Amino acid sequence: MPLGAHWRIPGAPLGPQVYDGAVTGPAAQERPSDEVPPSRGRAATIGAVAFVLLGVPFLVFSGMMLTLKARVELQCNSGGPCALFQRSLLRTELVGMFAAQEITGASVERNRSSKKGAASVYRPLLETSRGNFPLSSRWLDDEAQAENTARVVKRFHANPFGGGGKGFMIFHDHRRGPLIVGISFGVVGVVLLGVSVWLAFKARRLFRAERAARPPSSPA
Repeated sequence: MPLGAHWRIPGAPLGPQVYDGAVTGPAAQERPSDEVPPSRGRAATIGAVAFVLLGVPFLVFSGMMLTLKARVELQCNSGGPCALFQRSLLRTELVGMFAAQEITGASVERNRSSKKGAASVYRPLLETSRGNFPLSSRWLDDEAQAENTARVVKRFHANPFGGGGKGFMIFHDHRRGPLIVGISFGVVGVVLLGVSVWLAFKARRLFRAERAARPPSSPA
């Protein structure tokens, strides 16, 4: 019988099979390709930009509130002229200068809110030969207050040189509400921009650390 041959008795049960070839193990698992780790510097940069985008609208609205001309002021010298101003918390605008002859009187404008059952609201007006000018930036709930303002202007119109040679000043100042809202929104906007600056510096440090930890490229 040649060497290496196998034989078995017919009908006998098969025994364990013997393999002459080399035994191979399970296929080696493929290693995942090296992935670039997420950049913390890039994430910090995105966060800085996001906080800027959030903070800018707050600052814009704050500026709008602080520049809202909510104070109307009328200054009259004895015998004229009269200067009408609109003032905000940050700037003043001269609406017009009126000689005593140009002022024709004053009146109170009445209106009713669109809400059902709401009370009437009032606004004093300066009447001139150039048109009517509101003496309040918003409607007033108190009719007596509006009538008082109109009465002072009517007295000046009747006698510009009255008052013992002294002028007068009347005003309606409603800047408190815009001041509170403007400061509140401004503080929020500054805080958001401060966080953005902090994130920007953090991103710069992270980018430097990532460049330092990057292995040097092998020469070609």
